[in-house]
Amino acid sequence: HSLGKESLLFVMGQDEVIRGFFNVCQHRGNILCQTREGFVDRFKCPFHGWEWNLDGSLKQVMHPHLFAQFRDGIPVEELALPQLKVDTWGGWVWFNMDENAAPLRDFLGEAGRHLESFQLERYNLIDYKSFEWAGNWKHAHDAFNESYHFEALHPEFLDFAEGFDVPIELLGIHSRMLNFNHTVSELRHERDEITPIRKAMLGLPEGYEGPAHQAHLAVIAEKRALEGKSHIPYEALNDEQLAHQYHYTFFPGTTITSTPEMSIVFRYRPHETDPTYCYYDFLITRHDPPGEPRPDYEYRLYRHDELPRYADAFDGTFDPVLANVLQQDGTNMPTMQQGTASRGFRGMILGDQEVRIRHFHQTIDRYLMGNFPRHGDR
Repeated sequence: HSLGKESLLFVMGQDEVIRGFFNVCQHRGNILCQTREGFVDRFKCPFHGWEWNLDGSLKQVMHPHLFAQFRDGIPVEELALPQLKVDTWGGWVWFNMDENAAPLRDFLGEAGRHLESFQLERYNLIDYKSFEWAGNWKHAHDAFNESYHFEALHPEFLDFAEGFDVPIELLGIHSRMLNFNHTVSELRHERDEITPIRKAMLGLPEGYEGPAHQAHLAVIAEKRALEGKSHIPYEALNDEQLAHQYHYTFFPGTTITSTPEMSIVFRYRPHETDPTYCYYDFLITRHDPPGEPRPDYEYRLYRHDELPRYADAFDGTFDPVLANVLQQDGTNMPTMQQGTASRGFRGMILGDQEVRIRHFHQTIDRYLMGNFPRHGDR
């Protein structure tokens, strides 16, 4: 995995413990592991053959007699791979490059506790794609942390979701908003008719004949009727969680937006050399029945000028209408990057629906000034 300029290595050892390391040979600084995934019993640098065990300890130095500094013995502990702080939550491996970072669950705080009712650790990863965008990573973050832009940039969204005046809550350094699904936006003058796009995207229960904007009520009733009869824990979820989509963003660069059946994770990563570019990761998980084989998927990174149609990136795992919405956000990045760098831009003017953006940038400022919040503070 990479984060900015850093190459990072994650491995499950024979003791079934997941560990993370800086992926750097301690001899001359070469990238140690150059294979994305697979089974290995050690890590061997392809440059000079130094080897490390899966727990990060030094296994072998090639011809140590050639090193005068090893005359009295090899300093095995000093040459171990530098470790990352690693923990798991929600089925994901989380890491921190600061050894003194707070425990993961303390860091996730109330926002993490909210999501535990979905039982995300039971979901299967069904697709994983990355997109290089021609904009700073904070532009990508900001694009997915307000719904105020739906009407102008994603007008088709308004036929099957609410993109106006959505509930927002700040949770310590994190935040969430509630995107209303299975409905028609209040910005549409006619909300009752089931048009072709509404029929395709509202997720209507079989035989539904009510008004389009009230489809969410039928969806809730349908899922309530399945309580105790499904592998999905509908009984543990409130009505909003059954029909709508809570959109949680964990500072600084991870978003989890979930329904009982699917959960999508966004990551916003800095480019390794150019701050006017970034990587946007898109990971799709699905709550399959227990014992269901994990689906095969092909990871791919698409460069900013490589993908003319985002729907082609997904092999049936993501609806083409929603893929087009994602493409609209991606193609908006270069103009945001150019415009905000202009001498003519005086600074952002943020409304009530953009309070998460203000909160995010204020949190960054606090960290840059060394004013680290105590996790759990509101």
